[in-house]
Amino acid sequence: MNTNSPVSAAPDWIDEDARVAAIARLHELVALGRLSVERFSGSLDQVFAALSHSDLEAALLGLPPLVRLTPPSRRLRKPLVLRVPDGDLRLGSGWQLAADTTIGTGFGSARLDLTAASWDAEQIDLRLETWGSIEVLVRAGVSVQVVGGSASVNLERLAVPVPGGPVLRVSTHGPAGTILIRHPTTRADGLFMHARRRRMEPRQAPVVDICSPPPGDHRR
Repeated sequence: MNTNSPVSAAPDWIDEDARVAAIARLHELVALGRLSVERFSGSLDQVFAALSHSDLEAALLGLPPLVRLTPPSRRLRKPLVLRVPDGDLRLGSGWQLAADTTIGTGFGSARLDLTAASWDAEQIDLRLETWGSIEVLVRAGVSVQVVGGSASVNLERLAVPVPGGPVLRVSTHGPAGTILIRHPTTRADGLFMHARRRRMEPRQAPVVDICSPPPGDHRR
């Protein structure tokens, strides 16, 4: 091995699917009224002229984020850890996703709607611990990276990530667990839902829903 030879950098080839994803994002922002026609035209020219992935990221730099970001003053300073060993966990509208988040369900099940959450960072490290099942909903365009673990992970027909967009780094724990990551408009896999129902048959565990308000006092 020649240790004196310099190591060449990996080529920054452009992915035409990524270019299409960038164009689609620009059209989406215009349709939502979040991007002026002038800015759209300039960014679109940059996207068409891009020769590398870095060029695509530069073309979208400074545009409204794909996910809802938590205001800096409200971001969590410590990792977020939620564990429900004996029940179900549903995280829907209004919850906050820390930059370092751990979700554990034991033999129960969880449904995490990341499209409804505010993100503390544009890159999230999400650790999923389960011997049951976890379903994760992500916006189309978010980059999902499975970085390690022992659980079975099903990435159900995820769209091409938007260049320079948010990144979800997923690690898992639990050899018997099932994890499904999908977009909200995609129907859940039948085997996943069957396994979830089968695990719930022996007993009905309590459901924990942190997004629902406590029951009101109906006494007169």
